Amino acid sequence: QIVAFTINTNIASMQAQEYLRVTQEFQSKTISRVTSGLRIVSSGDDAAGLAIANGFRSDQAVLTQGIRNANDGLATLQTIDSGINNISKLLDRARTLATQSASGTFNGNREVLNSEFQSVISEINRQAQAIGLNQGGDFAKNLSVFIGGGRGADNTEVITNGSVSVDLRQSTVDARSLGLSGYSASSDTTYNMSVYDNGTGSDLESAIGGATSMTFNLSGVGFDDQAINVNLTGVQDLKGLVEAINAGISSAAGGTSPGAVALRNANITAQINADGKGFSLVSATSAFAIEAGSDAAAQRIFGLTAAANVKVAGGLEARSFSFAALTAANTQRITISAIGADGSQQSVDVTLNAGNAATAEAAADAINTALLASNKDGLMKIVAAEAGSGSNRVVFASTSGFKVVVHAATAAEGINGGTASTQDSTTSSTVESTIDSSGGANLSISTQQSAERAVTALAEAVKKLGEAQAVVGKGQNQFNFAVSLAATQLTNLAASESRIRDADLAFEAANLTKAQILTQAGVAALAQANAAPQAVLSLLRG
Repeated sequence: QIVAFTINTNIASMQAQEYLRVTQEFQSKTISRVTSGLRIVSSGDDAAGLAIANGFRSDQAVLTQGIRNANDGLATLQTIDSGINNISKLLDRARTLATQSASGTFNGNREVLNSEFQSVISEINRQAQAIGLNQGGDFAKNLSVFIGGGRGADNTEVITNGSVSVDLRQSTVDARSLGLSGYSASSDTTYNMSVYDNGTGSDLESAIGGATSMTFNLSGVGFDDQAINVNLTGVQDLKGLVEAINAGISSAAGGTSPGAVALRNANITAQINADGKGFSLVSATSAFAIEAGSDAAAQRIFGLTAAANVKVAGGLEARSFSFAALTAANTQRITISAIGADGSQQSVDVTLNAGNAATAEAAADAINTALLASNKDGLMKIVAAEAGSGSNRVVFASTSGFKVVVHAATAAEGINGGTASTQDSTTSSTVESTIDSSGGANLSISTQQSAERAVTALAEAVKKLGEAQAVVGKGQNQFNFAVSLAATQLTNLAASESRIRDADLAFEAANLTKAQILTQAGVAALAQANAAPQAVLSLLRG
């Protein structure tokens, strides 16, 4: 190869300049990484890695706030737990007073005891409201706390799997929820079936009719048409029948569905009547409806017929309206009112139409849905039910006072009946139909007999309070476990982001030294390359 000596183009200098430029860029990037501590300073450094790292950082932000959410929820549950502990002490005092009044040897003034007893009941209501666990209270609902960290095929699954829920809807601890007020202590919610003489013999045998099983439905606040399957095999007397029915109710209430939980909280049981003739279905706190349906044995045992196969037990007298199926041409508005535990007036409007009230059964379902959705304690005690298959009547019952107003329909069909009252406020030529049911008395210990009933009710109240506190305690554990998992996820996400985003300073320090040496060498080499053409000038010196 022939080497040309030129002065116009200094190839060596140009190459040295290019290498020096690359070295300076390398040095600049290394200095940026060392000073920032980041491997990815700009998206051009590693676009894919930056996207992944940003995703990890976003997840950390969600989990950080999620942990705060869980801690807020934990603080709320701890406050509720402390309140329940106080209510437990109040129940202790109430039981002490009731036990004292129930004694046959007590010769003091029971009215004095009852006065303090009523004060204790009022304080239970006040404290339940203060912690938000009265009926319709701030926390008497499903508390869902989003923590994050969930994974799923879609956004809905991500939200669901990243949330922790504590359902306190059935864990209210006011006096009414505990069975201490809002019903008559001398007349509990009872559906009485006195159709068997002495509980044995031909009457019972005839009612069972050789059946080995029967099925009936129970409906009430929060549970609708809960099927109760009863095994009649080997039932020979009233005691055996009552035990079989209670076993069926316990089985149906043993599930985890909202309906099963509501049925369990209604505490419906079968009991032999005091005179030994027949039995009763009893609940101290809840109105409920019994439906035998097409089951012949159930119809005979409960004294129901196919024409009127629903009975409502409300503790107070049940009231009913006649009903005609609504068509597309008309609608019907009803207003249901009740008094809350705090004395407030509560009401809900229900609009019935062809879509939700084509039958009396459908109308009752629509009414019950609206009552439950109101989340108001007085309204949630009311139950509507079809008065019987083909009866075209809707029957109402409650363990507390209520009022139903039927406004004028847009056509002749709909709900009718009741007692004529005032005119509809919007249609002066039509008349409303109204029914009223007065409320029951609060629990009292003013007599020995009422005190004895109070002792029983308070024992059940302690059990209910314990169940509510167990739900709160379970919720606290859930939040604690969720916080622990979220903290672990947060640590691992930070570590994953660090591996992608952060710089290895030992490696970068070595690169910085390398860049400095290369820069010094490059500058020296460039100087030599720039001086090389001067040697050609010696050829011009003669």
